[in-house]
Amino acid sequence: MNKFRRNIRLDYIHTLFRNFNLTHGIWLIYLASKGFSFFEIGLFEGIFHLSSITMEVPTGMIADILGRKISRVLGVVTFILYILLLLIGNSFFVIGIAFFLCGLAYTFESGSGEALVYDSLILINEEQRYMKVMGYKEILFQLSNSIALVVGGYLAIRAMEWNFYLMFLVFAIALVPILMMRETMEKRNIEKHDFRSEMYNQFIKSTKTVFSSKHLMFLLISGALMAAPITTLFFYLQNHLTNLEYSFIAIGWLLGVHSVVSSLGGLFAQRIEKIFREKLIIYIIPIFIVALIWLVQIESLVFISFSLLGFFDAVLYIVLNDYINRVIPSDQRATILSFGSLAFSIVMILIFPLVGFLGDTYGLPVGFLALAIIVSLSYLGLLLSLRGNNIFKEFS
Repeated sequence: MNKFRRNIRLDYIHTLFRNFNLTHGIWLIYLASKGFSFFEIGLFEGIFHLSSITMEVPTGMIADILGRKISRVLGVVTFILYILLLLIGNSFFVIGIAFFLCGLAYTFESGSGEALVYDSLILINEEQRYMKVMGYKEILFQLSNSIALVVGGYLAIRAMEWNFYLMFLVFAIALVPILMMRETMEKRNIEKHDFRSEMYNQFIKSTKTVFSSKHLMFLLISGALMAAPITTLFFYLQNHLTNLEYSFIAIGWLLGVHSVVSSLGGLFAQRIEKIFREKLIIYIIPIFIVALIWLVQIESLVFISFSLLGFFDAVLYIVLNDYINRVIPSDQRATILSFGSLAFSIVMILIFPLVGFLGDTYGLPVGFLALAIIVSLSYLGLLLSLRGNNIFKEFS
């Protein structure tokens, strides 16, 4: 039990280093400096999510069959390859391959990381601590991310290539705590000729679990519809502020404040959930997200609204993930969590290039306006779905 409890501490350490991403705040600007248009950059992001769409569920199944630890190791190694290609590549083809590898890296981690943490808590009979653990992880994630954004902005002023060089070292360190973790699932004795049948059976079982529960489907889809517009805004806002002649340092500080406020959302997520419970969380948090995306359109309010957006995004992410993990079996956990990431990628591959196209053609403010309209319609669609399908009957 101590070994499984140690998994949580090791995951904290991995979170701290994995999210010290010095390229996160400047990759879009870096590609623009290489001569790529907003539309091409939107296509790169589309390739990233195309990779997620095609590989998300298969890598989730690999994590459930071969091991969550193996999947996470593959994720780190693949991300290092992405950094290398992004650094040396100058053609659309090479950068496209890089973004496919980046998407693959995230699919190896997306379901397996959370599954390993949640099942570690189950094995020590402390699964009720999940929201608290995720809250601490959110603090570490945002702390690491905010420092990296400021440091990354400072380095970018001198030479953006240094951001990518240092990422090799950071991710090599991030690999160490994963290698020290204890696997949470029983090892399956699989012959080579049985692997395909195991993958097939895993897919069938997990698909039936997802589509047999309207409650689970709603949680997966609503998370994607709220998170994707926020992610899109995060990336394009950097170029928008650059066009408004904000310095890299100022942009870095804004993104850093956004991260700090997000960490507060992670810290208070469990307390907020206890007060409002599931039904009200589904109604209330998305209202704030929709309103704040509209307020980002106002230049004088962009700093305040974008920072507050991080708070509600973190609360919704942690609470929804806790609800999802409660209703899925351990032997399908990584696969089903990958279905959620798949839904997110489908939404991203639709709206990210659209906002890029509108930004190239009419200016990013028009792209942001379209984003606000999309998220508003998504929220209305979720409300209609709730009322039309009586999903609340399954809610706590």
